[in-house]
Amino acid sequence: MRYYFLNQDMKEFSLDVEIQPGKVFEFTHEGAKTKLFLKSLAGKNYYSFDGVAWKKLAALGVNEVLVSNSEVYKVYRGFKPSGLNKGGAGALITQMPGKIVKIMKKEGDKVSKGETVLILEAMKMENEIKSGADGTVKSVNVKEGQALEAGFLMVEIEE
Repeated sequence: MRYYFLNQDMKEFSLDVEIQPGKVFEFTHEGAKTKLFLKSLAGKNYYSFDGVAWKKLAALGVNEVLVSNSEVYKVYRGFKPSGLNKGGAGALITQMPGKIVKIMKKEGDKVSKGETVLILEAMKMENEIKSGADGTVKSVNVKEGQALEAGFLMVEIEE
């Protein structure tokens, strides 16, 4: 899952988070990988980078604010806010909650404007999600069977 962080000066960065067995998360930022260990104790959550020294973890939800010592960041899960998204026609974002039925294209595939990229089931109907631009599939951020909320960036197409 990708998380985007945006500070008050519109400076942004992203983290790719992968869940490993045993509550271990692997973060990737600018090519560097870091492991994070999580545990729950007495209703509180704790984290550690080495599995030995543990610190209390602040709760964080979708579209929340993260405060550090010097900056405040807005956090977006799975998508960038539309004002940051370059090449808007190449971003396939869910308009309503749904479930991924079938993915027709993978990363690196060429697509034409109007070509079906995936099928999303929403409101008991299967909807063909079509490319808004000619280009190459840059990333596929969903899996078949995955349930999505509105506003999730499913596929990025580089024009």
